[in-house]
Amino acid sequence: MRATSGWLLRVQDKVITAGRHIEGRTLYRGTTVTCSCCGASFSKFAPRQTPNRICWNCGSGERHRALSIYFERHPELIVSGMRVLHVAPERSIAHHFETDPTIEYVTGDFEQRFATERVDVTDLQFGNESFDAVLCNHVLEHVPEDRRAMREIYRVLKPGGWAILLIPTLLRETTFEDPSITSPEERKRVFGQSDHVRIYGRDYVNRLSESGFDVDAFRPDYEWPAAEIATFRLRGPNGVDPIFICRPQRR
Repeated sequence: MRATSGWLLRVQDKVITAGRHIEGRTLYRGTTVTCSCCGASFSKFAPRQTPNRICWNCGSGERHRALSIYFERHPELIVSGMRVLHVAPERSIAHHFETDPTIEYVTGDFEQRFATERVDVTDLQFGNESFDAVLCNHVLEHVPEDRRAMREIYRVLKPGGWAILLIPTLLRETTFEDPSITSPEERKRVFGQSDHVRIYGRDYVNRLSESGFDVDAFRPDYEWPAAEIATFRLRGPNGVDPIFICRPQRR
């Protein structure tokens, strides 16, 4: 059943992507916004809940475009011969790892729909210190045992490695979660999405630190020109998200 579901999802994704390409190329030609992931420009991006957010060409959102720029400006992060684990892989940033044949790029998600491996981020099947980098973006807010997932990511990272663990915009000081809320309808009402189990607060960094990471919260809106923020549409409905770069503390 899982394989059939994954196959159907991949077909559906291709149909939606093809339709989006045609709509963008025909109705939204222009140069007002540019995608840093694929280089395409349009008069505006496609909507997602709110207007002007998603690249017609590659499907990137604000976080993908910001992360793509960050990688371009920090070439020391992606080097030949490294081994990378990408949980819930995002197509729009995969090219940073796939273009170098010496990089071992392992992709995984829980149902193996768009990835090479089936992975449970709370129980990774990989050995200790087996990856130079881990990407796990907009995943932890779906995971009931998020601290266990953080410890697993820490476990598989090599000393000197890095992880990027992005989450939805931080709008509160303290993380809110309630394990008694289990129905999709109630989760959507309380957490904003039917498959979310918490709303992270600014104490997210504390959770990462307690799991063994030194954390650098990079703020694009503080470091990059306002004109770039606007051209690449890095500001979402709730602002510009930080990029959390996590490195293992000394073991």
